[in-house]
Amino acid sequence: MKKIFLLSLLLLCISLSAKELRVLAIGNSFSVCVKKNLPQITASVPGCRIILTSAHIGGCSLERHWNNIDKAEKKSDKTYSISILDSSDLKSSRKFRGRLTDLLEKEKYHIITIQQNSVNSIDYSTYQPYAANLIAYIKKCQPQAEILIQQTWSYRRDSGRLKKWNITNAEMFDRLADAYGKLAKETGFRIIPAGYAVQIFRAETQDKFVAVSDAALKKFKYPDCPSNDGDVAGMFFWKKNKKSGELKLVRDSHHLNPQGEYMQAALWFCFLFEKTVSEIKYVPEKMDPAQAAFLQKCAQRAVDTFKQPSAE
Repeated sequence: MKKIFLLSLLLLCISLSAKELRVLAIGNSFSVCVKKNLPQITASVPGCRIILTSAHIGGCSLERHWNNIDKAEKKSDKTYSISILDSSDLKSSRKFRGRLTDLLEKEKYHIITIQQNSVNSIDYSTYQPYAANLIAYIKKCQPQAEILIQQTWSYRRDSGRLKKWNITNAEMFDRLADAYGKLAKETGFRIIPAGYAVQIFRAETQDKFVAVSDAALKKFKYPDCPSNDGDVAGMFFWKKNKKSGELKLVRDSHHLNPQGEYMQAALWFCFLFEKTVSEIKYVPEKMDPAQAAFLQKCAQRAVDTFKQPSAE
């Protein structure tokens, strides 16, 4: 009898500690990248499961998200790229074109994330009234869900957009942090501090990013390319022209590279599940374990030290 009691108590403790989250990420390329590692990270931690639905349009702003809903997304307009991943079954996933309204009206989520697109992230006048309208619709369809705001990040310092705007990437971060902070204060929502984690990495990494001029870039021959070290945002890569078949070396100074994607996923995991990075066992096959540990450290520091504006 005593053994049966102890076994029952153990099973009860396990069930209480287990956590399953159904998450809908509404966004763009700065949200869809989290799915690269988040299911695997979650699967590596016993008692945690995530069913992650990503609904994105490249470069999609809050204004466009709301306009899609306001137009009721005509039945013929399957505008969103949608993917559904389950950490309990990493070998299978669903990908299809669909409507955001269908997800919000027919499914149930514990957490729904929103964000501004990166180009408009520094200007709060582009957030409203679209964020308020989108939030009201989400609350109407999903009253049980917690709405979270993902704070996006500033571009790598060799971005042409930064040059055009005549600001540094540190200034871009300050401005987007202010804008996201204002949205959080107005709504009372919590922020997932992805952009803040990127700043922590930039400050703490010993290998600082070295910019490459356009003239120097043209001298590289396939498959060689400049180093992506020193930043978790931005990458150089070779891309083939679909028509000509010609290979071109591309500079992307905006999106997260594989290191950044891993750090973002570790941050989301710790934030959503209220866990620490010490529990994460998953490291991508091609990633140096020491570098993975540093990325985890940056993610954990962001979770631990970020001051939620809504709590001030």
